Amino acid sequence: MDDVARIQRSGFFAFLEDVNAQGDGFPLFGFVHITALVLCAVLVIGMCIWCRSITKDKQWLMSRVIIALVLVLESIRQASFPLVHGHYWLPHLPLHMCGLALFIEAFHGCKPNKFTGEILYALVLPGATAAMLFPDWTLYPIWHFYPLQSFTIHSLHITLAVTLVISGNVKPTPKNLWCPVLFLAVVVPPIFLFNRIYGTNFFFINAGSEGSPLEVLISIFGNPGFLLPYAGILASLWVVMYLPWRKLFLRGRR
Repeated sequence: MDDVARIQRSGFFAFLEDVNAQGDGFPLFGFVHITALVLCAVLVIGMCIWCRSITKDKQWLMSRVIIALVLVLESIRQASFPLVHGHYWLPHLPLHMCGLALFIEAFHGCKPNKFTGEILYALVLPGATAAMLFPDWTLYPIWHFYPLQSFTIHSLHITLAVTLVISGNVKPTPKNLWCPVLFLAVVVPPIFLFNRIYGTNFFFINAGSEGSPLEVLISIFGNPGFLLPYAGILASLWVVMYLPWRKLFLRGRR
């Protein structure tokens, strides 16, 4: 039996993206999407509140459990393609920011350091939030493995980044912004070339995600002209995310 014949088009693990099919999905910011966001927000906030109430040792254990859950969930997703469908699609390589976050989080769990910590706060946190707001898995019904896995794993990315800050394991500071900048400078160029060669769209730097603000930027500035305001949006987010920490840093120096 060839690979195409094995691909499931219905059921809990149905795969539709390769044929550009629209399943029984849900619209962006419709009832299902908003409900999912609210439930995920409750999970994240609840975990953050709990994190504040436990000891440092338990906070670190909590972080490692979250990292383990992320790795298990993504391993199941990655394994589902060859095992269920007998095929693997390049666009599902873990090369988006939230895919690379798996390795960054695993490394941080083994060896905490300011470089990976700053990346988790400056890139993974806003990246996972954006993925939740403008998901690219809306063609599937909500009670399907891929949306459930995606909402859950992105919630865990957010939870980990925030709880690491709460526990003091990660201490964001503007002077360490060179860490995410260096990471992007090293990672983005080869990702861009990979996208061009294989027709993928990791980091959404070769095309916008449907329904996201990037589509608006492309319509105004063209492609690749939209990359400049794309970078501007990230820089603006960093101003908002780091301004409170700059104030605390300056207050601490007085």
